[in-house]
Amino acid sequence: MFKLLIVDDEAMTKEYIKYVLDKENIKVFIEEAENGKEALDKLKKFSADLILMDIRMPIMDGLSAAQEIKKLYPHMKVVMLSAYDEFKYAQKALRLGVDDYLLKPIPPKDLIDFINNDIQNYEKQLKCKNENNQNKLYPNEKLIIKAQDYIKDNHNKKLYLKEVADYVGFSPYYFSRLFKKFTGINFSDYVNKVRIKKAIEYMNNHDLSLREISEMVGYDDFSYFSSVFQKYEKILPSVFRKNIH
Repeated sequence: MFKLLIVDDEAMTKEYIKYVLDKENIKVFIEEAENGKEALDKLKKFSADLILMDIRMPIMDGLSAAQEIKKLYPHMKVVMLSAYDEFKYAQKALRLGVDDYLLKPIPPKDLIDFINNDIQNYEKQLKCKNENNQNKLYPNEKLIIKAQDYIKDNHNKKLYLKEVADYVGFSPYYFSRLFKKFTGINFSDYVNKVRIKKAIEYMNNHDLSLREISEMVGYDDFSYFSSVFQKYEKILPSVFRKNIH
């Protein structure tokens, strides 16, 4: 999912951006920060696809933060937000390698078009990357990817290692070793990670209860779902959901 970091000391601006995106049903995972220093701390754990950042903030302003971000993460897209319609700010931001400069308040249509355009570019890049990677794969790697696709397509069902091994034509023992070699994790961990990722997507739909989501991603026992979720996300699903805006 496309990841957005909003950096602004004004709560109203952050709420406005989230409201517009939510109203248009634009699927993004959002993190927030109140100043440049907090943004840099967030980026140690959260790899944003786009940063929308105010220029004037306490502790560390947007221009200083942008300079540091571009040094540490040169390919990360940074867009400055400012209510100050002064060319000198735009000039300085662009010299720092900032990707764009938008004036607040941003009209809803402009914000929607801007985010949608970024998401489309992000998806195109992913597609190209996946296609390039596919062309370089060996037969065994292609079969492991086939197994991964099978797991993703059947995440809501009971999944057994032997079943997936049979699907790609390997013995369970060989498949288990090969799967861990190419993915870096064992089969059960991979299945759980796929399910938890899907559960997080479902949590954006507040009409669904956590118990319903648990069943939708293949966990009949809600208590077990909660413990697995906490293992991988380091937080209970009920608390995680409260933080989703």
